[in-house]
Amino acid sequence: MRAPENKCRHDILSSPACAVAGIILLLLSYSPCSRAEEWKILPRLSLIETYSDNLRLSSGGSGRGDFVTQINPGILLNGTGRRFNLTADYTMNNLIYAQNSDLTRIRQQLSAKGTAELMEDFFFVDGTAIIAQQNISLLGPQALNNVNVTGNRADVRTFNVSPYIRHRFKDFASAELRYGHNIVTSNANLLQNSQADNFSALVNSGTDFGKLHWGLSYSHSRIHFDRTDRTVELERSVGNLRYMFTPRFGLTGMGGYERNSFLSIRGNPSSPTWTAGFVWTPNERTNIVANAGQRFYGATYFAQAIHRTRLTIWNFNYIEEITTFNQQSQLGSAGSAFGVANSLNQLLGAQFPNFSPEIIQQNVGLLLGPNFSGSFLVPSNFFTNRLFLQKRLEASVALNGVRNTLVLRGFNMSRKAYSPEDVDLDLLGAANAALLNHTIQTGGNALWSYRVSQFTTANLTFGYTRFTFPNSERKDDVRLISTSLTRQFPQILPNLSATIQYRRNERDSNQGGDYRENAAIAFVNMTF
Repeated sequence: MRAPENKCRHDILSSPACAVAGIILLLLSYSPCSRAEEWKILPRLSLIETYSDNLRLSSGGSGRGDFVTQINPGILLNGTGRRFNLTADYTMNNLIYAQNSDLTRIRQQLSAKGTAELMEDFFFVDGTAIIAQQNISLLGPQALNNVNVTGNRADVRTFNVSPYIRHRFKDFASAELRYGHNIVTSNANLLQNSQADNFSALVNSGTDFGKLHWGLSYSHSRIHFDRTDRTVELERSVGNLRYMFTPRFGLTGMGGYERNSFLSIRGNPSSPTWTAGFVWTPNERTNIVANAGQRFYGATYFAQAIHRTRLTIWNFNYIEEITTFNQQSQLGSAGSAFGVANSLNQLLGAQFPNFSPEIIQQNVGLLLGPNFSGSFLVPSNFFTNRLFLQKRLEASVALNGVRNTLVLRGFNMSRKAYSPEDVDLDLLGAANAALLNHTIQTGGNALWSYRVSQFTTANLTFGYTRFTFPNSERKDDVRLISTSLTRQFPQILPNLSATIQYRRNERDSNQGGDYRENAAIAFVNMTF
């Protein structure tokens, strides 16, 4: 499967995914708290020169090298008021190829999120918009960023707006009613663009009930796939109980019914559902939640644990869910919500509580180096038109010392298709659609950063992922090694930094398609 690279100069304002920024700004302009608002605008410019000896990640040593210049202007906007907040981060990624001028193109990148309180303590609206690029399939070359021209990379644009109301019935209970509309589109025309309407209602007990906590919830999602008459409905009604034997330990239970409407290849998609488990907070820095139960696809499990100290953050997560590409894209897995970056944000934010979010973000960028991409460091949300059962386990630890920062991360993600192959035939072809009925991504990575001096940092990154296809004997091993040196120049400009980097990206497969790439990168970043 090979999808055309996006060479069009897409106008960011024409994308529906970007309309959320305008919607939020419009809502905020009518907010009665606008006079108390605070806005921060941080323009920036990045200049990146890359030499790759295998630009197309071709196999058999047939790769062709080229110099690629990136001129990337961007802006970070933060707005905060008594009843709203907005963050928007936009980059125009301009790529200029020395020997392949026909490949020169512009790609837009946006991450925007906002919340407005339109009626105090009652009516709210959330909005998000993301434009990002990602690898389309696990079967094609796995590019680290937009420099490589592989035919296996495309834009993903997501948009979501969600109005909701909240009300507290004194100390008896609290309630929320929420509606959400989202759109997921791509320039890979064979992916079925989708729109979803989501409705949820929940009631949770208040403090009147002491040790006993109860809740009722209902959710209904209707996902429509464009250019088809295919619609998927996911509906769930449940009640839950939690009894706290001590202020730090309690038992939990949940029961109800889920009614799902989609063509399933693995039996009836509707059934009663239940779970039982516990919550445990042994101290203020540790929280553990775990449960097990039954859903229509069989036994189900969930676990989440986090432990913080002044210098470390430990995370463990395991979750199972029936989901779609639309839903996973809304979570940010197509773009910039990377687990390693999130761990570093939490770590530095906890260690330096007086630092602003902008300063924390700048330091995370310096630690990770230029062109950081989570696609090698977390499981990939590959393109598919099917529903699938996703089982995802992730564990990480981030440590920060006087000179050293270390992040270790491991993951395993299994996806098993619940929709028939024919909805992916146009996107993948018959052979590949069958191959992707069941996939497993298992990997780990390590990031080490050493502060050589006050203004100089050395970084080393290693990433490894194995793609396993249980319906065949195919196994692909993908490896990334990267080392870089970053220097800040506060004597010239307060927010000027430069980086030199070497990286190696390689894949070994027992069914062909091996490649090797070496790249040298020089990077200058300025924030004004």
